[in-house]
Amino acid sequence: MSEKAFWEKYTLEKHNKLNFFRLEYIFFVAAGIGVSFLFQYLGEYQFTSKSFLDNILINLKYVWLFYLPVAVGACLGLLLYRPEKGIILKRCIQKGDYKVIFQIVSRGFNKEAVKRAVNSVLYWTPKYLKNYEVWVVTEDDVDKDFFENLKELNREAREKVKVIYVPKDYETPNNTKYKARALNYALELRGKMGYNLKKTWIYIMDEESIVGEDTILGIIDFIEKQKGKLAGQGIIVYPNFWGKNILTSLGDSIRAGDDISRFRFQGEYGEVLIGIHGSHLLYRGDVEDRIGWDFGEIRAEDALFGILINHCYNKAYGWLKGKLYEQSPFSVKDYIKQRRRWFWGILDIILMRKDVGLKYKIIFSLHILSWLSTLPSITVVYINLLYPTPVPHPFLTVPFGFLTGTLAYVYWKGCQLNLQPLGKDSKLLRIINVFAIPLIGAMEGVAPWCALLTYKNSKNIGYEVIKK
Repeated sequence: MSEKAFWEKYTLEKHNKLNFFRLEYIFFVAAGIGVSFLFQYLGEYQFTSKSFLDNILINLKYVWLFYLPVAVGACLGLLLYRPEKGIILKRCIQKGDYKVIFQIVSRGFNKEAVKRAVNSVLYWTPKYLKNYEVWVVTEDDVDKDFFENLKELNREAREKVKVIYVPKDYETPNNTKYKARALNYALELRGKMGYNLKKTWIYIMDEESIVGEDTILGIIDFIEKQKGKLAGQGIIVYPNFWGKNILTSLGDSIRAGDDISRFRFQGEYGEVLIGIHGSHLLYRGDVEDRIGWDFGEIRAEDALFGILINHCYNKAYGWLKGKLYEQSPFSVKDYIKQRRRWFWGILDIILMRKDVGLKYKIIFSLHILSWLSTLPSITVVYINLLYPTPVPHPFLTVPFGFLTGTLAYVYWKGCQLNLQPLGKDSKLLRIINVFAIPLIGAMEGVAPWCALLTYKNSKNIGYEVIKK
């Protein structure tokens, strides 16, 4: 597949072929409960009497319960809503009077990734959207020859692509930094240029983001059919350069699986509960104008923006049907750095924002506790495989099985979501992904501990840009 045109393969037909059945998830949960009963039987059969060490190993399993809030959220998203209603799209041309701005924020280092992102928008968008622009927002010290040449990619680019350079001396009242600073500058610029914000929709992309046919159709569907919804987000998948690093590719299955489960739940519920991603985010311009991005040194500006939508509007958040196509980090080191930055951002919100309500701080705290529990949980799994012990109490057999089945299914379904756009969805790869959870889970579990131990000095590290 040619790198220059791989986005041309991301068609509506492939998107609509995604197979997803509630029964499949129920089967995984049932299997997880069955395995849990098996280990309970083996453990009880082995132990007629328990040593002090045995009791420690048995009670260490309570750490698995930290995953329960995440698993419940995933379960609700997978069972409450009809799968096809959150996925299936039809081809349609823009009918309403509105403009969509595809906004790509870049520090300017990953230039080829930015070029691919712009090319994908220029390829798919003109087929369905009549009124759109592409804004590339970057810093003033970048290679301007490269960025100016983005306007010459084709005839459409000359009219549609705008490159916005954030002045080096630009400051906000709250001294906002990082990506939020660029977002706030773009917001202010739209105000100065006189955009009708109630008829302008902003679609946020990262520099490595690639749109497909379904992405554009999902945007039109949301704007024209989701009445009363002013912001939304859907599934982000990671097929681009899949397998360049097999560990990070398998690890990112959990992100796509999380989107189809927990993030689907909050989208259908109509309120941001667990945060939002910094890309594949669509919102109306007046929402951004009301909330702004002047958040100070918060590194999870996306999650904070989502919470403030709840504060300003009632049930204005919704589910965006189309997917956005991205890529996994190319190294385990970058994978851990990426997760470390996310963890820092969540801690920033919990510790620094007084305007975030107790409800959201509790939810975010449960999230980071669950994340921190990953490494000890995986360690207990390894020990239990080598030296089976029963659960602390028989009534925990079913909850532990539910947690196991849900986690396995999130990876299983996420792997399918990431591979399906490439036309190489393989049950063998999905099985490998599930059985690799003890390995990639350990990789995932190291990141929050690195983040926690380095948080005190994290301001000196700043906002790390991952190579794409």
